[in-house]
Amino acid sequence: MRLQPLSMPLAPDLAERVETCLAAACALPGCDLTVAGLLQACAAGRAQLVGIFDGERIVAAGVTQVRCHADDRLSCWVLSLGGRSTGPWSAVIAAVERGAARLGCSTVEFAGRRGWARVLPGYTATPCERGTHFLKRIGA
Repeated sequence: MRLQPLSMPLAPDLAERVETCLAAACALPGCDLTVAGLLQACAAGRAQLVGIFDGERIVAAGVTQVRCHADDRLSCWVLSLGGRSTGPWSAVIAAVERGAARLGCSTVEFAGRRGWARVLPGYTATPCERGTHFLKRIGA
């Protein structure tokens, strides 16, 4: 699996596949994000659209945001991540972690369902208003 930043605007064939992946994530219970809002944030430079590829085939898409904390520490927030036929999601998350590390982030964070704790044992899971907050220290 490899993660690749995607530039806006997307080519029509790629846009359809990316939007399908993001729509699957936005349809999950408790999600208050929309595909249009996520793509707008990417187009405005407030977030980064990423594709996760298995060879040349896109298997997942996500939107990430690097946030700078008061102590200048960088954290990669996964705002949305969805796809089909990705195989183990742990491999997709590992691709996101590698991309975050390349950007100098010291953590990867996201909010999701508590069941992710079974699949991602390296993350600390804490209840939050959106479900469960997941955090993993990755270095930097």
